[in-house]
Amino acid sequence: MTEKPGPHRGVLDLAHAEQNFALRRYYPSSRLVPFIEHFWIIHWDLRGRPDYTAEVLPHPAVNLAFTRERGWITGVTTAKYTYHLEGAGDVLGIQFRPGAFRAFFGRDVHEITDRTLPATEVFPAADDAFRLALLDRPTDAEIVADGEALLSAHRPAPDPGVDLIGRIIAAVRDDRELASVAVVASRFGMKQRTLQHLFKTHVGVGLKWIIRRYRLMEAAEIAESGTAQNWTAIAHELGYSDQAHFTNDFTRIVGRPPTDHARHVARE
Repeated sequence: MTEKPGPHRGVLDLAHAEQNFALRRYYPSSRLVPFIEHFWIIHWDLRGRPDYTAEVLPHPAVNLAFTRERGWITGVTTAKYTYHLEGAGDVLGIQFRPGAFRAFFGRDVHEITDRTLPATEVFPAADDAFRLALLDRPTDAEIVADGEALLSAHRPAPDPGVDLIGRIIAAVRDDRELASVAVVASRFGMKQRTLQHLFKTHVGVGLKWIIRRYRLMEAAEIAESGTAQNWTAIAHELGYSDQAHFTNDFTRIVGRPPTDHARHVARE
């Protein structure tokens, strides 16, 4: 089992988050590489300390997660995701590659966007006994091994469209010039309608949303860098026509404007 290095993109106020919980990610085995981005495990112990609410800008991916209380599947979450931590506990999460959950689900993934399902609805073996035994394992390696066994038992045939989706998302994430669906379609030699349909059915959200999400992740990282910023220039660099549009998008998702977010993370 190989640990996946950082950064943990999407976790807001990461410096303070890491003072309240430990997040580690692990690559899947070769058998599950066509389906799984990584396993993630969170451990926390806040006994005698204040509760903590983690805030995350989710990636365009479906997650399967287990705590002692429940097991659940989360479709792509278009809003900010929050998770309240108190006492002590653990979570095993499995992040599917964008588009890969459809092969397990058997239906279009947009049906669960901004929704959750019980884990047993797709993975019947992920019952209470499985969940409790999983989280009783003493090491991350054993926890991940149980997760691997669960998915391997339900392993469908790989979907060839997942690799294409992965290439498109990686390009959008890393290249600010890919600022619209039309530009992406041209880059990959696809019709816009075909591209949009592929992302709706397999990923659960449109490509325009994914472009905006990664630009907002960048903006949050810039705000958290601790240096003064020219937000008008940054808005244009991130593909926005004006600062007002950018600020509205950032505020709607993060919950506060970029300047306020910068002050928020610098509070200690």
